[in-house]
Amino acid sequence: MPSIQLPWAAWFGDGVQRLDLPAGWEVQICAMQDAPALRSQELPAACRRTISSPPLRELAFSCRTVAIAVDDLSRPTPAHLILPALIAELIEAGIQPENISFVISLGSHTALTEDDLIKKLGKEIVARHRVVNHDCHGELVDIGVSVGKVPVKINAAFMAADLKILLGSVVPHAFAGYSGGAKMVLPGLSNIESIEWTHKAVMMGLRGKAGTLEGNRFRAEFERVARHAGVNFAIQVVVNSRREIAGIFAGDIELAHREAAKFAGEIYATPAPQQADVAILNAYPKDDELLQAENALMYHHTAPEEYLKEDGVLLITSACSLGMGHHGLFGPHQRLYRKPMAKGFLKQRQLAAFMPGVTSEQFHQVYWEGYPHFSTWQAAREYLQQRYPNGGKVAVLPCGSIQICEQSR
Repeated sequence: MPSIQLPWAAWFGDGVQRLDLPAGWEVQICAMQDAPALRSQELPAACRRTISSPPLRELAFSCRTVAIAVDDLSRPTPAHLILPALIAELIEAGIQPENISFVISLGSHTALTEDDLIKKLGKEIVARHRVVNHDCHGELVDIGVSVGKVPVKINAAFMAADLKILLGSVVPHAFAGYSGGAKMVLPGLSNIESIEWTHKAVMMGLRGKAGTLEGNRFRAEFERVARHAGVNFAIQVVVNSRREIAGIFAGDIELAHREAAKFAGEIYATPAPQQADVAILNAYPKDDELLQAENALMYHHTAPEEYLKEDGVLLITSACSLGMGHHGLFGPHQRLYRKPMAKGFLKQRQLAAFMPGVTSEQFHQVYWEGYPHFSTWQAAREYLQQRYPNGGKVAVLPCGSIQICEQSR
């Protein structure tokens, strides 16, 4: 009996999930190009190599207060590995430790608990520094710029700092091309109205595509707002298939991001299978909650039609360690929530899910009732056997949420 091993439960063990497949099935593991992890002693030097920016120490020299925006657990950035060196550099520049604060760039996601903050930032930083969860309905500052006709307001604690720094990961994003960079400001640190505008703009066609930044008007809006907000410096992290740091790109919020995206495109590139019956798309390293699980379709959005048969099955696998999760716009009962429907872009293909961290009732609050959900792998495997009694060809994308087809680059 063939078996596969999937990376599993980002932030909650980062382990391996073994899945046994029916005997006689043909299995193709579609691994990304990948990259080795930087060694711990390499991280400080990588942060000091700046792109189109003065050194951080120089930027900090004339400042008294610093705010560092960091992404949340729905993003794979192991910030705790970078922050000690970053803080040391700021202190060497004359910044007092008590004047260094952190703001979690949540957009409209749920606030991080103390345990979550320790996972993301490290225990010592949470104990010694002020840490604020962004609240898109909370204390905000109008920065005098609009998106569409909507005034943009930014987190007050972040705006109050003399030196504003972003720290986040760069992975493929369905509309912004890649995550990270200025996206951590809008929508990450913004008011709910401007966050809503960004999502409505996507629905109206203001979007790019995953893995592509050229001509992306969606990202251009983010960068215009971040410049206006006075962001001084950004540290862009690219992780590998095990959520380890493979690259650090520090400096200008746009140009450092472009270099990070170029590297990300290289290591996330994945060959396309041909005419698979089933594609297993694993959501790791963005598999912590149901509302993020659809990121597992990232590879599907960049792959040629022929990678999966016209009547094939896309099986999303996700640990959903935090259960449903929360999104202030699209989650159940939120302002842009709609009754789930069949996904037109799948055409005749069937979507199914193995997500042990949620119930079928929760799953169908987000996905169409015609898509089966399985809490156990045995049930999912029986479903595949019933659909393909004579066996089939399975393509496995171990990190489907960050993999992009190399033919699309």
